[in-house]
Amino acid sequence: MKLMFIFSGEHPELPKAELEAVLEGESISYKKILENKAQRILVVDTDCDDSTFIRRLSFTKKVGEFISLSDDINGTAEMIYDRIRNAKDFAIRCKSHRIEEDIGHILTKRGLKVNLKNPEKEVICINVNGRIISAINIPIEKGFNERLPQKRPYFHPTSLHPKIARLLVNLSRVKKGDTILDPFCGTCGILIEAGLMGINVNGYDIDDRMVEGCRRNLEFFGINGKIERRDALNINNKINEDKMNKIKFDSIVTDLPYGRSSYLTEKNLDIFYRNFIRMAEKLLNKGSYLVFVVPKDIEIISDLFEIKDKFLLYVHKSLTRRIYVLKRKV
Repeated sequence: MKLMFIFSGEHPELPKAELEAVLEGESISYKKILENKAQRILVVDTDCDDSTFIRRLSFTKKVGEFISLSDDINGTAEMIYDRIRNAKDFAIRCKSHRIEEDIGHILTKRGLKVNLKNPEKEVICINVNGRIISAINIPIEKGFNERLPQKRPYFHPTSLHPKIARLLVNLSRVKKGDTILDPFCGTCGILIEAGLMGINVNGYDIDDRMVEGCRRNLEFFGINGKIERRDALNINNKINEDKMNKIKFDSIVTDLPYGRSSYLTEKNLDIFYRNFIRMAEKLLNKGSYLVFVVPKDIEIISDLFEIKDKFLLYVHKSLTRRIYVLKRKV
């Protein structure tokens, strides 16, 4: 299946990195057909016939089933017609009204019916350097506004926006049926997004209120998860070595609690981060991913993990954070 992705303009690198991570996690091979960074467009040829994985994407604005790339209006219209000839009605969506009108006119002459409000087939057309890309729109229902932190039963102002939480989960390369751990789960923003994608969720938090609030939030969204009160940096106090060696996760994803003094028993943040990475190495399967957020000036160095990616994430004018994507060494 050939697919066209139109990325959001919220970040120059993260939308493509998220897509590539999801494709890798889902074991979907692909070849790049076209990329236009200025217009945030990527067209790929995948080896799958099922496009349901696109529902996972948080930083992708639109997805379409690729039809054609042509510098000829008539040729573009004919290729579109071949793909939607059996549709009861259609609409052409393009920033160029001339392209909309010209292609629409050709298709109506071929007997197709226009429906601008609720068409059965919605065709996206984009002018890229004089050539027209066409694709059949595949709707993506994300529902982030319905899952905003303030709309959950238990609210805390430190919770991530659902879009960012889902991005972090996707960067960890997990798929449906895998098991994820958030060792500083707070109000469960990360685990909510993972659970809604069919991923098994586990969470630790040292604060009883957060543990109870997390459970309430998961239940509100119909997600079953294992949430425990636990100091993630001192797991040996709760689990003996033999038992701990049997507990392995497919990914660890978290927003590190650098702003919550209750966690930072270590005055030295460097020690805190080193302890966190050692803990993660013990709990992750070999080759699995560790994804976390830290202040922008924190530099992570580890001989236990390969640093696959790191991104600066602008939050607002006084706050920029860094996302790290690490892979446990085999």
